[in-house]
Amino acid sequence: MNILIADDDPVTLSLLSSSLVKWGHQVSTAADGSQAWSLLQQTPIDIVVSDWMMPGLDGLELCQRVRASDSSGYIYLILISAQDSRADILHGLESGVDDYITKPIDLEALRARIEIGARIVNLERNLKRKIEIITANHYQTIHMFTQLLEVFDEDLGGHCRRTAKLALELARRHPDVGDTEVPIIETAALLHDIGMVGIPKSILNKRRTEMVNDERELYQSHAVMGARIIGEIEIMKPAALFVRMHHEQYNGKGFPDGLAGDEIPIGAQLVSAASIYDNLVHRGRFPLDEIPERLQPIRGYQLSPQVVAMLLELNVAQQHDQARKSNEERTVDTLNPGMVLAAHVRMKTGAMVMAADTVLDAYAIDKLKQYHTIGTIHDKVLIRKSSVRR
Repeated sequence: MNILIADDDPVTLSLLSSSLVKWGHQVSTAADGSQAWSLLQQTPIDIVVSDWMMPGLDGLELCQRVRASDSSGYIYLILISAQDSRADILHGLESGVDDYITKPIDLEALRARIEIGARIVNLERNLKRKIEIITANHYQTIHMFTQLLEVFDEDLGGHCRRTAKLALELARRHPDVGDTEVPIIETAALLHDIGMVGIPKSILNKRRTEMVNDERELYQSHAVMGARIIGEIEIMKPAALFVRMHHEQYNGKGFPDGLAGDEIPIGAQLVSAASIYDNLVHRGRFPLDEIPERLQPIRGYQLSPQVVAMLLELNVAQQHDQARKSNEERTVDTLNPGMVLAAHVRMKTGAMVMAADTVLDAYAIDKLKQYHTIGTIHDKVLIRKSSVRR
């Protein structure tokens, strides 16, 4: 084990260091907590043995810093102190210390506790390696399914890849999505149409309004089929749930289970939203300026108002990304008369405020500032570069 000893008493430091080296460990030493913290930033350490009472940064504060830091592996913390009351021991343990030794130090007891720490550190390392193997296998499985989609239908594969990218962006923006849910949502979005591989292309090429009863029923089975396919793999069952639900609608008229409102998990709602948005842009070929009009009719119908609002924000960001080559992004308070709008300015709800190609004058600029002040439009608009005086 790589062990760091922190103690302001040179005699104790020397005694502990020589003992640990004799027991077969690699040892680093520090004369106070600040020096120990500095060493921890530079050297891989498995176990810290620290005196509590030290000048400056004491041992307890050092242990608290270690626990608050984002270290790559678990560091086992042993605190040494002459304070042996029940309250002191509990205070140390509650601060993130793993073990507590009172003075005078019993070297055999210390050796036993070091061995306990070594077992825990090794267990953590082995667990981490297993997780890395499982994660690698997980991504290989997803890649295999993605390749299957690409082989079955290149356009469908492209749709799934774009949907995953959009769903990932929505998941990162959504206030109720935790870090652990983000990769599940991305996986579900990437594989949400995997059930399509069991449906004849003659049906998939039709609009849903053109499908007859048997064809519509077969088409709608793809959500359940997709969930069944990937749900056979234990680690992918959470994503399979979202795959099953990605055609549920906020108003309860979706399939396969007719779920409504909050019965539909946020992850499934975001996968559905990303898929709808991508279909509007790539299959419907609607310009980004027209997307808000296409989203308004499904607000509170297919998608929740909150998710539609997020799509509208994402659409604005996409417009700005698309337009940056020939246009310039400007904050409302830096607009000048004579500048020309390169894209529609809309309220956050999607309602039109000012059309593209409007030549701004003092009145128009003042109007935009008022809308921005009350929070109904975003703080940036797109201006044609050719209209900006340098």
